[in-house]
Amino acid sequence: MAQYTVFTIGHGQLTWDAFARLLSPHHVEVLVDVRSFPYVEAAPWFNRDRLEHLARSEGLEYLWLGGHLGPLTDDGRVDYIAKEREPRYREGISTLLTLAAERIVCLLAAQADPMLSHRHHLIAQTLLKHDVGVVHLLEQGGSMPAQADLFHSHA
Repeated sequence: MAQYTVFTIGHGQLTWDAFARLLSPHHVEVLVDVRSFPYVEAAPWFNRDRLEHLARSEGLEYLWLGGHLGPLTDDGRVDYIAKEREPRYREGISTLLTLAAERIVCLLAAQADPMLSHRHHLIAQTLLKHDVGVVHLLEQGGSMPAQADLFHSHA
């Protein structure tokens, strides 16, 4: 049984108001940005500096951990198995676990569909191994609990 739950969300093409409405029912306290490059030309309200301000206006703490928990390995590849072994990733997970044990946390990535995102295929898989529940918030308003994928053993 999970010790606690971490939420995830992808901003996709959402407006800030629609995004904030998706977080509200879950009483999120900390928005943890796990994008390697927290800038979006098509949706400038999700650029790191503006996002931090908007999050604070909604009573949310904003924390960028994309340097540690972003999808790219230290040498710039997308390789989730290798990424899990990197000390910087493990340090980011440790920070996340400490934070999530005390506060309600939601991870932010770009892709609206969690099945297309490292927040499911990398971070959620690691959290599940640590007996942390993960719930993906969906842009149409529902949610989906994360489950172990074929590449990860959670025995």
